[in-house]
Amino acid sequence: MGQRTASSAAKAKSERTKGAQAPAKRAGGVKARSEPLYGQVVSTLKSEILKGVYPVGTQLPSEDLLANRFSVSRHTIREALRRLRDDGLIASRRGAPTTVVRPAAGSGAYIHEIASINDLFSFVSALQFQIDSIEMVTADAALAARLGASVGEQWLRVDGFRFPADDKAPACWMEVFVHEDYAGVARLLDHNKGPIFELIETLYGERIVEVEQTLRTSPMPTQVAAALRADPGETSVEVIRTFRIASGKTAEVSIAHYPAESFTFSMTLRRTR
Repeated sequence: MGQRTASSAAKAKSERTKGAQAPAKRAGGVKARSEPLYGQVVSTLKSEILKGVYPVGTQLPSEDLLANRFSVSRHTIREALRRLRDDGLIASRRGAPTTVVRPAAGSGAYIHEIASINDLFSFVSALQFQIDSIEMVTADAALAARLGASVGEQWLRVDGFRFPADDKAPACWMEVFVHEDYAGVARLLDHNKGPIFELIETLYGERIVEVEQTLRTSPMPTQVAAALRADPGETSVEVIRTFRIASGKTAEVSIAHYPAESFTFSMTLRRTR
């Protein structure tokens, strides 16, 4: 029995050594480049995370499955996962699955992964809103066109920067327009760092049931370019979100500007019958 145990241990050691020396493969069977095995695993998984193959909040395959996929040892997979944790792309703890998370503060990457309205709410809630100004405005023709509103309507305008948690560098500059029927949220904004639509739901008993999101390029506003580490007028990504309640009425419109170089958008679409 002792001989069989020793033989099994030697075989396992041999297999581990062989696995550690085996050439890593990309998805689809592409052979590895001449870089460390863990580096190739990091490159592939990082690319897949950023492209939305593994959306934020989902779990990566187990170490055993990853080792089998890349034809490497579990030690190599652990080193690759450690690097991804250092990059702030995943989180894990002993005995629990590895989960994809938002990029770490200061990483310079902002990932929008949208599969449902709850995903959108989670992303917005993760950024703190530092308010610079609050005022009531009357929609002229230009503003009405931006908001999809009528000329002459009153809106509460709030602007400022949004920051990832524990990061001194802003992710974007944002204007938020709240319909006058819900302008009472203004008195709560001094103590609120989260999304304004949550205040509308809490204070007025309404429920946001639909969010229309539009992405387009536009010139970076001169007054905020320096804070966003961009040049005035350079290309920015403008994200416009229209928040509607059950009746179809627009309660809020937010318009955010992100530096184009640090913006990634991912959308997961599923077929329904």
